[in-house]
Amino acid sequence: MTQHSPIPVPIPVTLILGIPVDDLTPELAVAHTLALVDAYHQDGRARQIVTVNVDFLTNALGWTPWSAPRHPELLEILRRADLVTADGMPVVWLARLLGTPLRGRVTGADLVPALAAALAHSEQSLYLLGGKGDIGRQAADKLVTAYPGLRIAGVYSPFVQTEGEAMLLSDEEDAEIVERINAVAPDVLLIGFGNPKQEIWFHRNRHRLKAGVSIGIGGTFEFIVGRVVRAPKWMQRTGLEWIWRISQDPKRLWKRYAVGFAKLGVMSLPLVVHYHWQRWRHRQHLQASASAAAPAHASASPPATAPLAAPLASSTAPTAPPECHTLNLPEVADAAWVKQQPPPSAWSETTELLVDFSAVRFLDSSALGYLARLWKSRQNTRTSLAAIGLEQTPAASLLKMTRTWDLFAQRTGDANTLEPHETSVATEQIEAVTRLGDWTLSTTDQGVVIATPGARLDADQVMRLNLDALAAQLGSRHLLLDLSALTFIDSTGLGFLFRLQRKLQDHNRRLVLCEPQPVVRQLLDITRLTALFELSATQAQALRQLHAA
Repeated sequence: MTQHSPIPVPIPVTLILGIPVDDLTPELAVAHTLALVDAYHQDGRARQIVTVNVDFLTNALGWTPWSAPRHPELLEILRRADLVTADGMPVVWLARLLGTPLRGRVTGADLVPALAAALAHSEQSLYLLGGKGDIGRQAADKLVTAYPGLRIAGVYSPFVQTEGEAMLLSDEEDAEIVERINAVAPDVLLIGFGNPKQEIWFHRNRHRLKAGVSIGIGGTFEFIVGRVVRAPKWMQRTGLEWIWRISQDPKRLWKRYAVGFAKLGVMSLPLVVHYHWQRWRHRQHLQASASAAAPAHASASPPATAPLAAPLASSTAPTAPPECHTLNLPEVADAAWVKQQPPPSAWSETTELLVDFSAVRFLDSSALGYLARLWKSRQNTRTSLAAIGLEQTPAASLLKMTRTWDLFAQRTGDANTLEPHETSVATEQIEAVTRLGDWTLSTTDQGVVIATPGARLDADQVMRLNLDALAAQLGSRHLLLDLSALTFIDSTGLGFLFRLQRKLQDHNRRLVLCEPQPVVRQLLDITRLTALFELSATQAQALRQLHAA
């Protein structure tokens, strides 16, 4: 197998509505995909590539910067993906309006043929998953004909569930699909379930997949076989391909595009206005500072000015533990500043990283993209990231407007450390306290176990939880699950709670979810699972519910 040298140059990143988008051309996208395949062969971590268009943005985000995400799990997936390309021209236009233009768009329909050609040359394999009927097989045959030497590792077109009770019971179905893929261990896996199914399916199975890079490609199989004809090149270049698409299937697509563009406009306008207002304010500040510092005599030589973008400063924070380092942001954090920084992976050895915003007066989308990538790197290495100095700087309003406030407003990756006296149940009611991983289990004198999970309940956490051990500790008691500190949950976490609930029900015990945060409620709603769980607003109310039965 041909190995490809890792690409040393970091990819510039632009932040689009809280989602980091990599600035790529189709050629660079192929090169970086092959580099990700090589990285997988070194560490065994399956990678993900997402091609973002208007549908992704409108499916993941709320209408305003202040509203909750429409699909919290999809937003998390987009933020954590290893490579994110701009699939739609509206994404490219929005980046331009935010002062950080992209080199162009990289669609799934463009990426797949180019990648197939590169894989045929390197003798690496491709697996086609998804599509309706036998369209996957037809697409595979077309690619092999067009690119002799391409190795097709397999083709499979299952139906997967990403909402409703069927999703929670789909583990065996997923395992069968994963087993098929792992048996041939493809270098690249193309997933054609459509958005957001393909992204969610990969996310909940990434820990057991033996595939180098997975790419959600939506309806690209139909483009390859010719069932859907692409727009002429001039329409693709000018961003008018959507008009062509509507003309091909107006009954199905006109409403989708109309609603998508309208929502994107509503979501983007406040950000664009705020960004340019912040830039104008910063220029006014610089002009005022320059006037105040002007020499008294016009003939005097002007003083040398320091560069606006200070280099990266790394130091041990005075009040932090020895393993904690601080990234001090300069007054102006922009594309020029980003070019001076090391890749986010350079910080991977630090136990904890603090980002100091106290000196910042202006950040552009490139700087925000760098910080978002830094957050992503910390997530992948399960190390913590926190921010200081946010409230005293204009950066706070910009982070909120760009939908990145939640990334830095609190520590990530910390285990929950609630003690019994910090819960809403009186201390004297607690008989015993034990721990199971990141979960604190408190037994009350009323015969109820109150469990407090960590800040996250996702695939990473579920892998470290033992359902049978948890059920054994409960014995014959009911379980009250305090979710007041839970800031994120994904489909895997919901599946774990559902299996726990069924195990309790088998022994006439109950599970009550107490004080779920808005992000938890939203995921329950959008996956149509709210009715499957017993919810309670407070611990006291939950205890009354348990004892009233």
